[in-house]
Amino acid sequence: MEDGPGADVATAGELEAMLRAAARRVGCRLPPRVEAAFRPMADAYFRTNVRPGALRVVVNDAFERAPRAALEGLCEAVVVKSSGKGSGREVGAAFWEWVERPGVKELMEGNYLARQRSFVAVPRGAVYDLGELFDEVNAELFGGRLGRPLLAWSTRPLTHKWGYYSDLIRPRGVLVINRLLDDAQVPRFVLRGTMYHEMLHMVHEPHRSNGRRVVHTREFNEADARFPEHALLRDEYRKVLRRYARALRAARALRRRLGRGR
Repeated sequence: MEDGPGADVATAGELEAMLRAAARRVGCRLPPRVEAAFRPMADAYFRTNVRPGALRVVVNDAFERAPRAALEGLCEAVVVKSSGKGSGREVGAAFWEWVERPGVKELMEGNYLARQRSFVAVPRGAVYDLGELFDEVNAELFGGRLGRPLLAWSTRPLTHKWGYYSDLIRPRGVLVINRLLDDAQVPRFVLRGTMYHEMLHMVHEPHRSNGRRVVHTREFNEADARFPEHALLRDEYRKVLRRYARALRAARALRRRLGRGR
């Protein structure tokens, strides 16, 4: 299999046919209507949207020139994810092997940096400095053995995650912390716990299970629970969300008052 993208561009029709063939191979049933397309995406390999009688699949346009075997593997992973079923064996192995090759990783990294709008790569925030936090957690809980990745705050407040790590940017990836935590009302141990969780992704490799990328494995969760204040984090996260919700309500009320005063 080629190291990087090939010469022939796959069409949407070919992708749809490969999805149906993949469903037969892994023993899954697809809806009557299947729509597939390649679209520019920052980091996701693909996204699926299942509706009554229809499946819509959007695949990262970095894979338009992927070897056929890799695309067939990708389609197996898509089918298993969208159906919620597994075949009892690893699926999509050809794709997962191909996407780790140097030429493909370079293409994905370039696309990610050019397209992402989700973080600002400036470690120093209004209250907390991610560089200081990383060095502190690294020394105390990892023996100082981790190299510093690109550190960033999320561009916008996030309500569904407190941070994330991506290995798409070489050599050490990018670690992003939710901007909502850059607040004097948030205790420092919350930032440390969030940083620790994301740093664990630099140590624990994700596993593949039935075409899915599993990052929070049993070993990962056991390590995560060893953070000294782990039991206190959930309540603190809830406090952050409640403060954010109050701020949103106050902002909406202010806009309404200003609107009535025109």
